[in-house]
Amino acid sequence: MKSYLQRLKDTYLTGWGRQETVILLSSALLLTLHRKYSRTRIFRTHFADYFTDFPLSESYPYYYWFLSTAVTLFLFPILVGFIGTKMPLKEYGIRLGNARIGLIVTVVAVVFMIPVILAAVVIYPAFLDKYPLSKVVAIHWKPFLLYQLAYGVYMFSWEFFFRGYMLFGLEKRFGNYSILIQTIPFAVMHFSKPFPEAIGSILAGVFLGVLAFETRSFIYGAMIHWFVAMTMDIVAISF
Repeated sequence: MKSYLQRLKDTYLTGWGRQETVILLSSALLLTLHRKYSRTRIFRTHFADYFTDFPLSESYPYYYWFLSTAVTLFLFPILVGFIGTKMPLKEYGIRLGNARIGLIVTVVAVVFMIPVILAAVVIYPAFLDKYPLSKVVAIHWKPFLLYQLAYGVYMFSWEFFFRGYMLFGLEKRFGNYSILIQTIPFAVMHFSKPFPEAIGSILAGVFLGVLAFETRSFIYGAMIHWFVAMTMDIVAISF
């Protein structure tokens, strides 16, 4: 038995580096926690009864979702990265990096995506039913703006996890393949979206991964992701 266990260890554990092991295993755990607890249904099940008399209470589950994502996909990964790896936190993309490339690509991507979003809504009207996720915030610009700011926190956390924590955390061991590795769970997490968006997330994952590598920052991807999401909401309530 001892020799068998030693063989298993030599076969499957030899060569495992600490950093990539921590990143991969913690990513599986953190995405599971996110999927389980950072959801609107958690708020509706456990907290909604306490807020029924508050204005626009229908939007509160989404605020819970967005802000709890900052815990599961931003704060927790930072904590794990700080304790579990020897990599400085700024190396996970928490910096402006190459701002010139980042800002140019962000502006170009934003301009490119506006007609794409308009065409998508016309060709695939299901987007109008999907967005905005919280319909009640569309009654006035003030709750809509507050909602979009919370949405921005969500997108910032989302981008940090995939294009910061996973991408840069796995780069040393897997090189450019870390772009493809982080794209897989990123695309899977879009399975409930309208089909064109789900398929498009694969291309987006690769594009945003390349952008993060070129700028050494996830921030520009977060800006693009947030703007696209916000534009979709604006277009959806305008039709």
